[in-house]
Amino acid sequence: MAEAIANVLGGTMVDARSAGISPLGWISEQTIDTLRALGYPAEGLSSKGIDEVDLEDVDIVLSLLGDRGLDYIPHSIGARRDAWDITDPFGEDDEIYLEVARELERRIRALLSEESDSELFST
Repeated sequence: MAEAIANVLGGTMVDARSAGISPLGWISEQTIDTLRALGYPAEGLSSKGIDEVDLEDVDIVLSLLGDRGLDYIPHSIGARRDAWDITDPFGEDDEIYLEVARELERRIRALLSEESDSELFST
């Protein structure tokens, strides 16, 4: 969900890519339904592992697992690192998916606002 939400909210300034430590290999129907219900496109999303994403050109690495998720990112990557502790809604009811999506929207908007005047978006 974070990838789809960030790409829409960030517009042309953002190229978000999501990857997991233990990817399912597929996107759940609840994720797709939640994104569509909130007006986000779900086409093109895929489940992938961290090793499938090129981290060399990333400006911000964002862990949704809190600080423990950052342990999986090589320290040689020079990107800004942030850690959010976001509940994984997999296996939960639709209301939890919606709550998680709304929390992601809130935090992504705040991050974009914070970065809008920084060097990150000025190039």
